[in-house]
Amino acid sequence: MTPDQAIKRLMDGNDRYVKDQLMHPNRNQIRRDALTATQKPFAIILGCSDSRVSPEIVFDQGLGDLFVVRVAGNVVGPIELDSIHYAALYLDAVLILVMGHENCGAIQAVLSNNTKDIPTVAGKIQPVIKNTPLGQPETVKEAVKANVRSVVRDLRQSPALSRLIKENRIEVIGGYYNLSNGEVEPVTE
Repeated sequence: MTPDQAIKRLMDGNDRYVKDQLMHPNRNQIRRDALTATQKPFAIILGCSDSRVSPEIVFDQGLGDLFVVRVAGNVVGPIELDSIHYAALYLDAVLILVMGHENCGAIQAVLSNNTKDIPTVAGKIQPVIKNTPLGQPETVKEAVKANVRSVVRDLRQSPALSRLIKENRIEVIGGYYNLSNGEVEPVTE
C-alpha cells in the first residue's frame, strides 16, 4: 500500500462514518486468528485521548488496521515518538496522521491558562499557540490546527521518519476532527 492509498482508505472510512454507513471491517474471528502472530497496520494515528475521538470508529477500520497512539492534546514526547518509530520501522505502516479535534480540552486549558495539572502536555502546546488571539470565535479551532501543524513538522524532522519520507515509504499529514458532524478535514501548512 502506498501513502496515497492509505489516505484514501482512511478518508473512505471517514466518509462511511459521516454518512452512518459503517462496514465494520476486519472485526471477526478470522481476523483475530490472523493477528495472533503478527500485525501490519497500514496507518499510525497520533490522536487525542478524548473519549469522543476513537480512530477505529471515526475511520471505520478494524483490528490490526491502525496503530493508535493517544495522548491529551495529541502531543509528542519521547514515549510517543518511540511508539511511532516502532510502527513505522518495524510494522511498515505507510502513513502517520496527526489528528486534532474540535473543542480539545487540552488546548482550551492552555488558552485559559489552567494548566497546573497538565504541565508536560501544556509545555508542548504553549509555545505553538502563544500567538493565537484570545476571545475570537475560532480561537480553539485555530489553536488545535496550529498544534497539529507543529506536531507534523516535528515528526517529519525525526531522523528515522525523515529517511522513510525521502524513500517514499511513509507520509506524515494532519487532520482535524469535527465532533459536530464526524468529518475529518485535512490540516495543511
